Amino acid sequence: MILTHPSRTAARNTTDAFDLYRDMVLYTFKTEIRAGFFVAYYRNFAVPSIAKTLFDRGETTARPMKRSYDTGIVIHEIIVNGFGSERGDRMVELLRRVHKGVPGSAEDFRYVLMTLLVIPLRWIDAHGWRKLTDAERDAAMAFYTELGRRMGLEPAPVTFAAAAAFLDDYESRHLAPSPEGAALLDATAEALSVRLPGPLKDRTRAVIALLMDKPEVVPALGLKPAPRWLKLVFDRLLQVNALLTRARPIAAEPSFTPGKSGRSVYPGGYQLDQIGPHSPE
Repeated sequence: MILTHPSRTAARNTTDAFDLYRDMVLYTFKTEIRAGFFVAYYRNFAVPSIAKTLFDRGETTARPMKRSYDTGIVIHEIIVNGFGSERGDRMVELLRRVHKGVPGSAEDFRYVLMTLLVIPLRWIDAHGWRKLTDAERDAAMAFYTELGRRMGLEPAPVTFAAAAAFLDDYESRHLAPSPEGAALLDATAEALSVRLPGPLKDRTRAVIALLMDKPEVVPALGLKPAPRWLKLVFDRLLQVNALLTRARPIAAEPSFTPGKSGRSVYPGGYQLDQIGPHSPE
């Protein structure tokens, strides 16, 4: 049984797994899942083969801010609008198009997909205002299983436990530093620094290191572990945030609005044809 503050409610009642996951992302765990997506984005730089592919394609180093926001916009458009919708299907097709002919094994592509599933859910259980329910975990699994099927990434893990085991095994074999990963981190860290509050702008790399949920990821990114005192402060802030979030009602404002989010890159909003590496600037 999960005990929650009476001012908080679980995700809105629904029998539809995709609706439940949408609610988790937009409302129930919007801060936690955003942090998890951020960690998942950087995880790719810690795998040399994936980092080389990203570096060779050039988008991440040439337009790091746009690349990071576009990545979030694509997955959120699919989550919010759903499979079978015009906007959702356009984003799935975009994913298929930009990955067509990209070097990498089927295992590499499944790994990238599993980072989006496993890492945010682990973040929730570690730092969220409450633990996940089995129904929420199953809902997230259902969404990424369907996304993988539509992208042609079958066979994929069929349970969350299997997905987590796949990710851990893959990382045990592939995490390592690389020149390409370091270059991607350099470009993206600079983009991140503009979004951090003043006192943290000079500690961007330490912030990234603190966010990583596995210690072995930090050297694979070419980073030094954050100082122990800063780690203690960071962990305490996460604990306080979880307590404060538990005491507040779930916000009525969603974490993402199609066509309007991502204002740091698209101040006037965006059209779907602006999203992606081959779109006109």
